[in-house]
Amino acid sequence: MNNSEFYNSLSSDYDEMINFENSLKNKMESLKNFISPNYKTVLDLGCGTGVDSIALYKLGLSVDAVDHSQGMLEIAEKNADKHESKINFIHSGLGELNLENKSYDFIVSLGNTIANIDNDELNKLLANLREHLNESGTILIQLINYAKLPKNGEYILNKFKNENISIIRKYDIHSRFINFIIHKTDNGTDKETEIVTKLFPHSVNYFKSYAKENGFNIKLYGSLKKELFIEDTSQNLVIVLSK
Repeated sequence: MNNSEFYNSLSSDYDEMINFENSLKNKMESLKNFISPNYKTVLDLGCGTGVDSIALYKLGLSVDAVDHSQGMLEIAEKNADKHESKINFIHSGLGELNLENKSYDFIVSLGNTIANIDNDELNKLLANLREHLNESGTILIQLINYAKLPKNGEYILNKFKNENISIIRKYDIHSRFINFIIHKTDNGTDKETEIVTKLFPHSVNYFKSYAKENGFNIKLYGSLKKELFIEDTSQNLVIVLSK
């Protein structure tokens, strides 16, 4: 199963799995701490069903939102309508992203989106984003802190259950990549399905090197609440790049 098919398969359960309404409130609260008063435009990479995009719109920004899963985008558009949020949704993979002559004050990629592309693709993406970032702008990236995870074997990320379905999200960890597995059980019929896609565990050292080589200032946090990043214990790695 390719990456977009994986997220298309996941899209119908995604909002319930992340508790969309609660996530929206939390994202508005945390993202406002990264937005300067002069920011007007934002690009949301890997927008999924739109929770971050809607939060950013409600915080006063003009939002372009990108995802390579058509299934996710269709739900994102419905969520935006429900929350009266005018967002420009774009169907594109990160590697094929064509931003034309647009520029942004703020570029975000949250929820581990960046782990869906390998180092070569990430290098190209960051070079592309740099060209479309305004002089006083910032890039905000959130991903899992892979240094905290075991070096190999299976790792359970989390479990979700309601009346209808049970979902287990887990990693099968290898040296250079990770198989991201979602195991779903229909609680009524006991029917089980499993979907798998490949992720790439980018390290904090990669981002430090990239920042140094490309003239970016870099700040690191352990969460979107700006907690201290501790490589051995932080659940998340949050990177802020500025020119």
